[in-house]
Amino acid sequence: MANHAISTSNLYPLPAPKPGHRFVPAALGKPGEQVIVYIECPAWCSQDHVANWSHYAEDIDHWGQTDAAWDTGCLTRPGDQMLALFARVHSDPVAADPRLRAAHVLMDDESTQVFLTPEMADRMADDLIAFAAQMRHLATRARQANQTTGDSDPDMDEALRRVRGGRA
Repeated sequence: MANHAISTSNLYPLPAPKPGHRFVPAALGKPGEQVIVYIECPAWCSQDHVANWSHYAEDIDHWGQTDAAWDTGCLTRPGDQMLALFARVHSDPVAADPRLRAAHVLMDDESTQVFLTPEMADRMADDLIAFAAQMRHLATRARQANQTTGDSDPDMDEALRRVRGGRA
């Protein structure tokens, strides 16, 4: 059996990725002239950097799954999404602002993007919990208003029945 030596003169080992990162392929360039390169990508990034290609390496952002999403309908427009909020982890490795280069929470209502530090996202979550409690209170108040029958409160209803029946 022949012993063939493997030439490694054209192989260049990749350095180890930073903790919490991995190397993934990314397509760069314009269609028909793209090249595949390997980039360091955070473990939380769900972006397919080949299918969602970029012209230049500096255009590559990292996007997590949209794990937090909320929308509501409207009784006068059934089936229409009236308000929506989405949130996910994001980073822009070449942003001028170092806070955007770091992992942060990106909130989006399909027209405006809001960038939150992890601490800001925690405070917003607390505010949303308080808002949800207020919404439940309003729903209870509306439900009670809809259950009220008669001309007034129950004690007054009995007095009105007597007056109308001539027994007051």
